[in-house]
Amino acid sequence: MLEMLGLEKERFRLVWCSSAEAERFAVSVREMTETVKALGPSMYNARAQALAPEAEVAACL
Repeated sequence: MLEMLGLEKERFRLVWCSSAEAERFAVSVREMTETVKALGPSMYNARAQALAPEAEVAACL
């Protein structure tokens, strides 16, 4: 479904962590951040910037 929307499946990840697994959470967030940075901006980022360039949420897409 993600590919049908034009998004790479690597942009989404589900990781289960309990409150006792702070290190696992931190590692997961770092890995996901690196993955998304390597993929670069999504096509939705350009569209969001065009619709609302001042919107801070657009930087997250």
